[in-house]
Amino acid sequence: MEPSPATVEVRKDETARLYEALIDGQVVGNLAYETTGGRISLTHSYVDEDQRHRGVASALARFALEDVQKSQTKAGVYCGFVADYVEDHPEFEDAVDVNRSSLIATRTSRDSIKGH
Repeated sequence: MEPSPATVEVRKDETARLYEALIDGQVVGNLAYETTGGRISLTHSYVDEDQRHRGVASALARFALEDVQKSQTKAGVYCGFVADYVEDHPEFEDAVDVNRSSLIATRTSRDSIKGH
């Protein structure tokens, strides 16, 4: 039996330059960003292994892309997951520049060690 979907809360931590996903008050994922010369770049995402396939990364991507739309500046996308999310949600295409040749792999060394 699959666990019931949890409510994912997303917040922006400007000091750490992260969008953070929380379930029951615990950070379970994040999407890093950089701001250079007034331009936002969404660089990479990570979701705790036991929280994957529960909509956490999608919640992070949506929140970040909505935040970018509010800023009225185009964001560069270097995270493969966010690039795929934009492809599936064309309402965000005008808010970002996606160059697939410059995407940063979202796997971490922790994933590689466990054989993912």
